[in-house]
Amino acid sequence: MQIMRFFVNPHKPMILALSRPDPKKNVTTLLRAFGECQALRELANLTLILGNRDDIDDMSSSSSAVLTTVIKLIDKYNLYGQVAYPKHHKQPEVPDIYRLAAKTKGVFINPALVEPFGLTLIEAAAYGLPIVATKNGGPVDILKALNNGLLIDPHDQKAIEDALLKLVADKNLWLECRKNGLKNIHRFSWPEHCRNYLSHVQHCRNRHPANCLEVMKPAPEEPMSESLRDVEDLSLKFSIDVDFKANGELDMARRQHELVEILSRKANSISKPIVSYSPGRRQVLYVVATDCYNSNGSPTETLSLTVKNIMQVARSRSSQIGLVFLTGLSLQETKEVVNSCPTNLEDFDALICSSGSEIYYPWKDLGLDDDYEAHIEYRWPGENIKSAVMRLGKIEEGSEHDIAQCPSASSFQCYSYSIKPGAGVRKVNDLRQRLRMRGFRCNVVYTHAASRLNVTPLFASRSQALRYLSVRWGVDLSSVVVFVGEKGDTDYEGLLVGLHKTVILKRSVEYASEKLLHNEDSFNTDDIVPLESTNICAAEGYEPQDISAALEKLGVM
Repeated sequence: MQIMRFFVNPHKPMILALSRPDPKKNVTTLLRAFGECQALRELANLTLILGNRDDIDDMSSSSSAVLTTVIKLIDKYNLYGQVAYPKHHKQPEVPDIYRLAAKTKGVFINPALVEPFGLTLIEAAAYGLPIVATKNGGPVDILKALNNGLLIDPHDQKAIEDALLKLVADKNLWLECRKNGLKNIHRFSWPEHCRNYLSHVQHCRNRHPANCLEVMKPAPEEPMSESLRDVEDLSLKFSIDVDFKANGELDMARRQHELVEILSRKANSISKPIVSYSPGRRQVLYVVATDCYNSNGSPTETLSLTVKNIMQVARSRSSQIGLVFLTGLSLQETKEVVNSCPTNLEDFDALICSSGSEIYYPWKDLGLDDDYEAHIEYRWPGENIKSAVMRLGKIEEGSEHDIAQCPSASSFQCYSYSIKPGAGVRKVNDLRQRLRMRGFRCNVVYTHAASRLNVTPLFASRSQALRYLSVRWGVDLSSVVVFVGEKGDTDYEGLLVGLHKTVILKRSVEYASEKLLHNEDSFNTDDIVPLESTNICAAEGYEPQDISAALEKLGVM
């Protein structure tokens, strides 16, 4: 679809309205406001995306009346060259329309007489567009949360003119609204919705404690089953934030209740002795996720120091604090790092290696969790994906030697590839999309300061492995503390947000892989992660006193 061909001066800021041609959407008032405000016409262009049409006469009477009025008003005010009103657009083109308006430093407007919610306002904000919206209905709450625009009375033509003129003319205000929208858009994301829902559920449970499910904190004498096999009917899909029922509805307490009941029945039905997978009943888990690499992608001494300091803080606080090593390193590399510290592998309750594709238990002779391995097998293409990654991972002008298999770091559930220094490789979203188009559903993670690529099953990730352990061991995610650097592997953002606590250790990670995470038109971490969250705290360094101070701020053990 070509919009710019409508304009005499396509470089002006674009005022964008996107809706169906319905009288309630009040597009004609917007057009009158634009046509009668000479200052606005000199500063901006107007784009009206009003659905698709072939022949206006074949449309419904209401839609036909709106479009006929639009064309008459364009003619009345002689707006040719200043208003775009294309006949057709495809759904995949809508994001590009928002991007185009943002690129011209334009404004999105919803002047509807009444708007129950206002999904287009959310979409526009996600692409960095300031918004002008009706004060009748859902937009009031949306703007209160996003703080990225102005509310108007849809019946007041002068108010529409003034609001649009103010945002288009005042570049400082435009930049402030854009920044606020990108900063606050996470409040309308699915994880944020789940957190709000769960907080309301928790509030209700606190008000009516008699109704609380005891399985949320199992008694110490209750053994956990030795296996998670044969519970496919629960459609177990673990995530760092929430659980989902098979039909997609959210119900964390019930899902965990059902899980514990099935595990208990299974434990009672088997004849062999029960082997508990839990290393004692932990009250809190400290998770070390600060992979520190040098420019060549090798672990540095800082990683060993960080592990030692976190372990020192844990021991000084309580014997009920468990330790988990969460890393993109292979098992052999993890053992080398731990052995370089003044500690033992057995001091860790679990080692989650190879970007969340493997879980080992040092207290169980470094045994692999076969049940987790069975769980993440879902749609794992296995050997079929090996050559596809090397072919699809490099850019068109790249060399065939830019990506090579790394057998020493690979396993059955994680294929690792070495990235040649300075090689041209695709970013995460691009590579994942190309793999999915060929039927390969998996996770791709750049690690080792962008010198290695790990390809793991769809359900395998560092964040999902944490969720698995929390359910398996009966430790609430609110009692899990994840220690990360200021940057990291391309799965770094998934470790920052959730029900768990996050401590960001400044100056602990010097080289990371973030350059291969975001495309040019995607958002930065600051736009996606609410760093002002009460669950996130930054430590001034990675020394024991810095770590302890951050834990005090978070109010955890």
